[in-house]
Amino acid sequence: MRIKKVYGASKTLTCPFCERTATQKNDQGLEVCHLHIKTNLEEFKCLCGSWLELKVGKFGPYFNCIKCGNMNYKKAMEIKKATETKEKSNSPQLKIPERKKELTERIITSNDVEYFD
Repeated sequence: MRIKKVYGASKTLTCPFCERTATQKNDQGLEVCHLHIKTNLEEFKCLCGSWLELKVGKFGPYFNCIKCGNMNYKKAMEIKKATETKEKSNSPQLKIPERKKELTERIITSNDVEYFD
């Protein structure tokens, strides 16, 4: 059975800065939206701790790590988002003071209805 081809459904590129549809390329060769033509993607670290270098090849952009080797663009961008959220959660401005709860001792017996459902 043959499936009908739909124009534009196979590959949709998004801007790494604002998640809009990418229509143009910047100086690095990365596909971006019209608002970020002059913006360059800064280097960020891999999970192993070394820097990821942006490269553009025949099949699109990818990243190269000295220790890990070539890495998929999508996977590297997920790593970037995860590290950014981790840094935001560790920032001193967002820390909420924790309240210490008093520890209480509770004895559980076999007759306890709440424990044995």
